[in-house]
Amino acid sequence: MMHYLCGGTRMAGMGASTQLVIDLWTGRKAGILRSALRLSVEAFAHHLGIGVRTVAKWDAEPDIVPQPSMQQVLDLTLEQAAETAKARFALLMEAGESRSFGARPQPREVMLAAAQESAQDAALRAAHCDADSIEDLHDQVVSVARAYSSRAPMAVFAEARATRDLARSFVERTRRPSELMDLYFVLGKTNALMASIAFDLGNWQAAATLARSATTYADLAQHGSLQAWTLGLQGTLAFWRDEPERSLDFITRGLLVAPEGASRHRLRYIASRAYAVQGDSVAAGKVLTAARRDRETAAGRSDELHDDIRGEFTFDDARAAACAAAAWLHLGDGERAADHAQLALDAYAEVPELRRPFSPVTGARIDLAAAHLLMRDRDAAEEELVSVFALPSAFRNASLSGRIGRVQSLLKASHWRSDAGTRDLADRIADWLVDTATRPEVADDAT
Repeated sequence: MMHYLCGGTRMAGMGASTQLVIDLWTGRKAGILRSALRLSVEAFAHHLGIGVRTVAKWDAEPDIVPQPSMQQVLDLTLEQAAETAKARFALLMEAGESRSFGARPQPREVMLAAAQESAQDAALRAAHCDADSIEDLHDQVVSVARAYSSRAPMAVFAEARATRDLARSFVERTRRPSELMDLYFVLGKTNALMASIAFDLGNWQAAATLARSATTYADLAQHGSLQAWTLGLQGTLAFWRDEPERSLDFITRGLLVAPEGASRHRLRYIASRAYAVQGDSVAAGKVLTAARRDRETAAGRSDELHDDIRGEFTFDDARAAACAAAAWLHLGDGERAADHAQLALDAYAEVPELRRPFSPVTGARIDLAAAHLLMRDRDAAEEELVSVFALPSAFRNASLSGRIGRVQSLLKASHWRSDAGTRDLADRIADWLVDTATRPEVADDAT
């Protein structure tokens, strides 16, 4: 395959596997990508998970160089674009370069990038690892955790990674035990958030590795709530891989270190799903009863992750209901699954729209649709899936794909085979999955 370099863009010859690599994104190149995707300013901003004003600024200032985290988001957007969009992008880039062929090189783009890199490096090296700088890191984690379910996953991943890297640089500079403990806490939280996003994006091997790292840092920080959270995450990854026994081992370890209240409450619900995967409805019912007692305890006991940081670290009543719905769905109890999924949606409806987490809400809707199918009500199921089908592909994560795959399986039941409407719905689900940005990737080794 023939490659050529054109204005900082490496492009492979057109074909079934067009490869495009941007050395440095600028406002102009981002605008060309938007045109290639045929998106409006508002739609492109939503696709990237950023503000409309940022995209408008790129259009107004073509020489501007986006931040490193946004460079990664733009890379991923181009990588995941349809082949036709990639071809348009290459042609538009060539057209832009051909118009300036023979003109004097414009050094501003290079100078801006170099200046930005130097400024970032200088700021990093000048930063002192003191109480204020560590507190800034904690604030960044809070921001990332709260943005988790309202922005494009890769944008959040990039921010978590940048915070992690800064915390690691501070670890290398300090030997004060109290500061190290605080930095290990930051590293545990950022690795946990990155692990969750890797899982959402279907990269289970990376998720498992990051989750183990998060647990290690939580152990070093001696933070019981974070230890329980990361072990719960490892338990979640295990039952999604159809390893319920291993999942329950992680839950058992988590319960040994979890403070009473919110931490135990979350672990019990994760355990209920593991028992459901095993087909043990009795054990699932018992652990859900125990979880309700933990909920009562949590009402009078503060938890740093759940109550202070919040966002992705919060396990509220809505998430609990959604988790119970998934467990009962696995056990084939459509009525109980529908009741809990509706409870979750009702709770999320109370959250202001701008702060409403798209993934848990969409997951609850899919599970409610599946519950309706178990009760042989296709019309109700199809109604719940209307907003699911409208979800942009960049926001369709592995968890949602797995859930809608369950709906797809339910439509194959013998009593639906002669129903034309069911075939149409199955086709729409198949199209949705084809247009999904990420799919689960089975890890070779997640031990």
